[in-house]
Amino acid sequence: MHILHIDSSPRRESHSRELSAAIAEKLLEVAPGASITRRDLGFEPLPHTVANYAAALASPATLAAPPKGSLDISEALIREVEAADVVVIGTPMHNFAIPSVLKAWIDQILRVGRTMMSTPAGKVGMLRDRPVFIGVASGAVFTGDRANQPDFLTPYLSLALSSIGLKTQQFIPLEATAFLDREQAPLAREKALAALDLTVMGELRGVDGCPAVLSGTGTRHPPELPKGAPQALGTPAS
Repeated sequence: MHILHIDSSPRRESHSRELSAAIAEKLLEVAPGASITRRDLGFEPLPHTVANYAAALASPATLAAPPKGSLDISEALIREVEAADVVVIGTPMHNFAIPSVLKAWIDQILRVGRTMMSTPAGKVGMLRDRPVFIGVASGAVFTGDRANQPDFLTPYLSLALSSIGLKTQQFIPLEATAFLDREQAPLAREKALAALDLTVMGELRGVDGCPAVLSGTGTRHPPELPKGAPQALGTPAS
């Protein structure tokens, strides 16, 4: 089994990083032989949409004959997702929504004709479904009766991932982090992780790319991005 682990916080010791690492550790308890590819958008951000990429996506005609090199980064990132059996995303809530670095990643992997089809009924995903675990850290409270701010992150990210076929999603919120001491953080994180449902992992056995008996260790290196583009970090989650 192979895990794609994505972080998007600019802070090295952020709550979202620690939460996503804890999720990855839980997955490794279920599948100890799994390999992990790390893509750290917080430390190595992707370029935001540039002119030639926007030109390629402008119409069916330009998609059929895109400017040379315009889709290279997009293709490499999509292949990372395709190679993964499970995706783990760690994200802070920035101003009610996702950080811009995570939006840049989404803008590269949502591509008509490659990861989704446009139909009269809306966008239809072209990728195989696989579990996606999203750890969300928020300084305030955005769920339940104590919610004191709106949440545009969850519905947007859920819709974006579903539109390419990734519909098996679990959001694990860690809230009110602005009021947590570092000593309190581990307990708060464990409480958040109590909601983690790993039963979907059992369904992976026997599917394409995931052997019935999980075996093998180590870190798989991600597809190489075009020269000058930020590379994925080929290190295990920790």
